[in-house]
Amino acid sequence: MIGFIMNYVKQHKWLYLLVAITLIIYDVSLLVPTKIIQGLVDKISQQTLTEASLIQDMLILVGVTILTYVTGYIWHVKLFQSSVRFKFEMQQQSFWKLVVMRTPFYEKFRSGDVMTRFSTDVEGLMDMVGYGLMIVVYAGGMIAFIIPTMFVISWQISLVALIPMVMLVAGIYFIGQQQDKAVEANREAVADLNDEVLEVVEGIRVTRAYSKKERQERKFQERTRKLARGGDNIMVFQSLYSPLATILLGLATVAILGMGAIFLERGQVSLGQVIALQLYTGTLLEPFWMLSDFILVYQTGKTSFVKLQELIETGDDMEEDGKDLLVSLQEVAFRDYDFRYPQAERNSLIGISWTLKAGQTVGIVGKTGSGKTTLVRQFLRQYPIGTQGFTINGQSVLDFKRSSIEGKIGYVPQEHILFSKTVRENIALGKPGSQIEEIAQAIETADFTKDLERMSEGMETMIGERGVSISGGQKQRISIARAFLRNPELLILDDSLSAVDARTERQIIENIQREREGKTNIIVTHRLSAVHHADWILVLEDGRIIEEGTPGQLLANEGWYYEQYQRQQSQEGEEA
Repeated sequence: MIGFIMNYVKQHKWLYLLVAITLIIYDVSLLVPTKIIQGLVDKISQQTLTEASLIQDMLILVGVTILTYVTGYIWHVKLFQSSVRFKFEMQQQSFWKLVVMRTPFYEKFRSGDVMTRFSTDVEGLMDMVGYGLMIVVYAGGMIAFIIPTMFVISWQISLVALIPMVMLVAGIYFIGQQQDKAVEANREAVADLNDEVLEVVEGIRVTRAYSKKERQERKFQERTRKLARGGDNIMVFQSLYSPLATILLGLATVAILGMGAIFLERGQVSLGQVIALQLYTGTLLEPFWMLSDFILVYQTGKTSFVKLQELIETGDDMEEDGKDLLVSLQEVAFRDYDFRYPQAERNSLIGISWTLKAGQTVGIVGKTGSGKTTLVRQFLRQYPIGTQGFTINGQSVLDFKRSSIEGKIGYVPQEHILFSKTVRENIALGKPGSQIEEIAQAIETADFTKDLERMSEGMETMIGERGVSISGGQKQRISIARAFLRNPELLILDDSLSAVDARTERQIIENIQREREGKTNIIVTHRLSAVHHADWILVLEDGRIIEEGTPGQLLANEGWYYEQYQRQQSQEGEEA
């Protein structure tokens, strides 16, 4: 952590040089009033104080006060502005990491934990860069200037007076060790609470449907009590510092006054010097006191640094990105392709051999868990590729930049991700800068026009976080409209019509046939009616292709596809 912070300091060396210079001047200026008081007391006790010397001392005090104020203002502003800039840069770096990482990365962290690292841990490290550095330079400077000054007056008295201060440092260190454990436990409690809140927000409908509000409330109360206990534990240790400092400062005062009286009687020190030693010792309390804060700031910063470094350094286990740009998708081919998810014990795809050509509409069907979604995820390059052949336009998929592949694909997943924005803004994510006419056309293609007319603000209707204020079918069609707006070379609908009725499904399929004629489409579905128009159909089971062909060929084979088709036709007939 120290090396990391020092590297940041080097990057802004001129700023920190200004802070260091003004802090040194500030520390030195704090010694002057005590020096003047020492001289005044000696002059008064010796009856040598004159009006001229008094006025001179007062003017010096005024000048030093102004200097202290100006230098204090400069280093305060510059140091803490720099710490805020550090926080901004760290959050930018962390956010960029979150944006570029693929799915395996997110499987290594809980959502609440990521949020804690992104917020609380960045704040903890910012405190170390701001307040922590201030303690090092300010308190360190005070100690470096005051102690030698005390030793010049009387090294014997100073040495005895500093013994309680050394005991204070030892006590602070011991308490800080225990406090570190409490800080780490409290941080974990914050992460657990963030997880709990995220789960409640995302699953609010299920919670209400199953009447689990009271249970969730009890769990939340338990989390908050745990967090409160963690805060209490930290404050128990934090509260030990003040009594410890008060007792040890009292011992130092007794030592100075006792030895000062003896040395004063011997003529080895003056009354002004004894008072100065007492004032210097009192002044030392602040930097030693700040050391107690530094222990907490350092331990918190160290923990935060470890957590942030883990977030930044953890990879997604993806292969090195390719260098070629994909100009167009002419052909995607799998040859005896196997795929296994990270940490999985068995392959999810086995021996896949299939070629997708430009302009085709391909349906992928099969039982739940047969590998349909896993197969289409290969196009998105969210996981390291499997074994054997996976090529685009005859080249290995690893030759191409992943972003250039993504740029050719429009993907509508099973779980529809919507944002707390308007309908228009959610759809426009598919094509930034799109015109309102283009958005309207995409809405029409997704058969969402009638639903939009019933919304209070039309396209400007807020749909809530994750689409909480609209139905599942409406979420699906907004996601489909987003993909249509992009007008991609390859459109993938991953079971994206499951929440709409049969009539709406037929209308959307007809729109796809019309609007995307001659373009490449993959439709994953459980309803065979959604792919009955497809050029080619794959039937998957346990990660293998067990049937493939045109709809007519598969019906003629009287295999799984035929049986499922007959069953669904029978069900539709009964419903009619």
